[in-house]
Amino acid sequence: MRRPSLRKAALISLMTYGQPEVGTQTVAIVETSAGDIRLAALALLASRAEWSQQLLQAVKSGRIGANTVPRDMVERMRQHEPKQLQSMLAELYPVKPATGVTDFIAKIADVEAKLKAGTGNPYAGEPIYMERCAPCHKLFFKGGKIGPELTAYQRDNLGTMLISVVNPNIEIREGFQYFSVTTNDGRSLSGFLVERDAQILVLRGLEGEDITLRQADIRLLTPMGRSLMPEGLLDGMEPQQLRDLFAYLRISQPISK
Repeated sequence: MRRPSLRKAALISLMTYGQPEVGTQTVAIVETSAGDIRLAALALLASRAEWSQQLLQAVKSGRIGANTVPRDMVERMRQHEPKQLQSMLAELYPVKPATGVTDFIAKIADVEAKLKAGTGNPYAGEPIYMERCAPCHKLFFKGGKIGPELTAYQRDNLGTMLISVVNPNIEIREGFQYFSVTTNDGRSLSGFLVERDAQILVLRGLEGEDITLRQADIRLLTPMGRSLMPEGLLDGMEPQQLRDLFAYLRISQPISK
């Protein structure tokens, strides 16, 4: 059996092909896989209009949960032009009104009150971090390389941390601005720019793989004005889970290997 990293890279490499059967087989992978493999399969499906429609049909039929498709993948699918695809997106993922400043202030105040109501356990918070944060961020030696590393971040400042987590778009760190890319062969991609010169562009998206594109193959490159980190990261968490997660996020040294 191939290592997960090789399987993930193989899925991303299939973006350059356009055969319908790729979509059919990849939908099956989404249904039966988890973690990085599932995310790579979703990125593959979102990259082309026909495959995106196959994914949405699986969501509509209930084979794939609508809330298990990350917002970033939904936004990639919105870049495709077919009206039938856009109609399905409007039905399954209606555009929500932007959250106001007052709502964010209230959310931050609510989370802060819950954090101060008790003590968190960093050991209990570690698995929560690994599930919700580590796919993108590294803290000490654990986590991914999609978003900024947290080790040197101002983790002792609770106010700064809460703003960054609850409203990740308020301040986007340099080098992590989110871009949408449409290619001449119909692919829809997104992520931040790892490298860019007159000849090539290297994009790293939520799936964590670097995709190299020739500048001549890019039809549209659009800054999205927001972070790759989704809003609502803390939604659904119990007060003790919040305290445990932030206790782990604020550790001064690694607590496990």
